[in-house]
Amino acid sequence: MVVALIGALAAGTMVGGATIAMAQGDVIAERRENRKQTAAAMRAIKGIIDAKGPTSGAVEQAAKLKTLEAAFEKMFPAGSDKGDTKALPAIWTDMAGFRAASKASDAAYDKLAVAAGSGNLEALTAAFAETGKTCGACHDKFRAKAN
Repeated sequence: MVVALIGALAAGTMVGGATIAMAQGDVIAERRENRKQTAAAMRAIKGIIDAKGPTSGAVEQAAKLKTLEAAFEKMFPAGSDKGDTKALPAIWTDMAGFRAASKASDAAYDKLAVAAGSGNLEALTAAFAETGKTCGACHDKFRAKAN
């Protein structure tokens, strides 16, 4: 009876550990997918700028960026720094700084949406450049460089 109980507890612990590892893997995959969608939205806006056409299509992309950023900031629970991730430990050691960087991105996306809605290509181009700088500042501090 005692041996069976110990075996059951050990099995439960192993399954629980696997569940935690899977959950961490899931959040890492979610972060990765979020950033892929973010990059796609940025490329779409860049395409609009390069085409020198109407800027109205960038409004939807800027809204998508805001939605993605709101979700992204919440994808860094404690313990999700392990695994195949480019997220640097600074995210968890400086969560306030990371959240501030996320808020800066959100503000940049607001400006991008306003510029897109204005119909002014020069304003959109300038807002896009500023958004890129904001993204880069976060990457510099919180994302590992690619090998």
